[in-house]
Amino acid sequence: MGKIKTVGVKELKNKLSEYLRDARGGTRVLVADRGTVVAALQEPGLLFPDSVDPTLAAWVDSGAVSFPTAEKAPLPESPVHLPEGTALALLDALRDERAE
Repeated sequence: MGKIKTVGVKELKNKLSEYLRDARGGTRVLVADRGTVVAALQEPGLLFPDSVDPTLAAWVDSGAVSFPTAEKAPLPESPVHLPEGTALALLDALRDERAE
């Protein structure tokens, strides 16, 4: 998801082509009437893929949450190096203790 801009109705009317270009470029343009957001301009189908939960989509629409704007950086490699099978052996040991 790209940037988000908020614009008043009068400014939107005067610069509609500019805001439509922004929306086509991935910017979500929120339209406010007397300080209250009443509409949103966005490129069709890009905001909520089919996999997004409807509740999350409603929260985004209300402005309560937003999707990340940057890619997540990969985590550094863990400094812990254990022999393969260690986790399974620990789980097996825990299960044996519970069975008794």
